[in-house]
Amino acid sequence: MPPLLPFGPFVPCEFEKEGDQWRKPLKWLDDQPRGSVVFANFGSTTEFGWDQIREIADGLVRSGIRFLLVVKDKKYFNEDDKKEEAGLEEVLGYELVDRVRDKGLVMKEWVYQSGILSHEAIGGFLSHCGWNSIVEAAWNGVPIFGWPQRGDQKMNVEVVERSGWGTWNKNWGWIAERLVKGEEIGDAIKVFMNNESFKIKASKIKVAARKARSVGGDCEVTLHKLFQK
Repeated sequence: MPPLLPFGPFVPCEFEKEGDQWRKPLKWLDDQPRGSVVFANFGSTTEFGWDQIREIADGLVRSGIRFLLVVKDKKYFNEDDKKEEAGLEEVLGYELVDRVRDKGLVMKEWVYQSGILSHEAIGGFLSHCGWNSIVEAAWNGVPIFGWPQRGDQKMNVEVVERSGWGTWNKNWGWIAERLVKGEEIGDAIKVFMNNESFKIKASKIKVAARKARSVGGDCEVTLHKLFQK
């Protein structure tokens, strides 16, 4: 096996926040107390069915925790066999849309995830645990509640759990294996967001990540080793 030279964390580039749509959730977060919001986002490729999306939204409401939920649903075909997306009211249902407004913000569009995770109102991250999401949460010191869906994501969340700054429910399974009900999700989120040890450990991870990127840090040392190979 060739030598392993760990390098990182890599932080997002400025071009990722082009346009104005990324400002909307940040303005909403500005009005929330520090560390009070759980951010729920499952990446750009994970597509839950409508039933599971509704249970996630219901669970977040049941938790009593403020939340920012990003919805990405499966596309469907209309009568003309043209691919299109449903509106938020159609995905969640009008009754649930009204319920989530009391405690949260639901968005069905692209968001600047790293910018959201860096906001002081964010206190936890419900994530599919793709590696980019893991790194961004580490960089910003945000605890993770993992719900891995495919590929390397179970290994990624194991790293988080063993490091002490997050957890996951192994019984929830891969995407579409079973419908996880809102009551179960809500209870889990409430326990997660009230776990002070996750917050303390995540803060230490944040310091370590920035130290690694600083002058003379692990990144610079590793880069010199690479040049010497």
